[in-house]
Amino acid sequence: MEPARTSLPLSRILNQLSAEDRSFIVSLIDKDPLTGVYNRRKFDSDLELVIAMADRANNGTSLLMIDIDHFKRYNDKYGHQQGDDVLRAVTRAIEKSLREYDRPHVYRYGGEEFVVLIPNVTRDQACRIGERIRGNVADHTDVTVSAGISHYKENADDLETLIRYADRALYQAKETGRNRVVLFDPAAPFQIPMNW
Repeated sequence: MEPARTSLPLSRILNQLSAEDRSFIVSLIDKDPLTGVYNRRKFDSDLELVIAMADRANNGTSLLMIDIDHFKRYNDKYGHQQGDDVLRAVTRAIEKSLREYDRPHVYRYGGEEFVVLIPNVTRDQACRIGERIRGNVADHTDVTVSAGISHYKENADDLETLIRYADRALYQAKETGRNRVVLFDPAAPFQIPMNW
């Protein structure tokens, strides 16, 4: 019988490392190795912090959910290496579309999907940013993207709803033609089929 393992909390392990080694390990944990932006794990932890800040400052925060249109078809036609290059190019186009202080809030959510948290913006400002991202991707890469936007304060009042509304808006963007940005509208929510 193996002896029971005792695990040290990650923070305690990191505190035993040099600042350089600690920074390297944290980057491995929090960053997507292909694109260099943060990963889903980091998004989950940052989302709570950004929303807490929005509550204290009484400002809104927008969530943009971005998906590369027909990415599987692109991968099948050009191969996974070219698909990886496109993921990196889309990441650069997204980052170029953002204000310097919003760039730390870009995350690879999974596969060909990205999310961007934008604090201190209205829904209209978020839509303009989403359009800028969509246009930059179309102009500087071989693919297009669709984006769904939800806004904490103006149409969502908790984290789960914020994510669900952005996802629904993204679905609507895809179902109504792709290569577009859709803001979730609680007054006229798009109906997602039950089997989706």
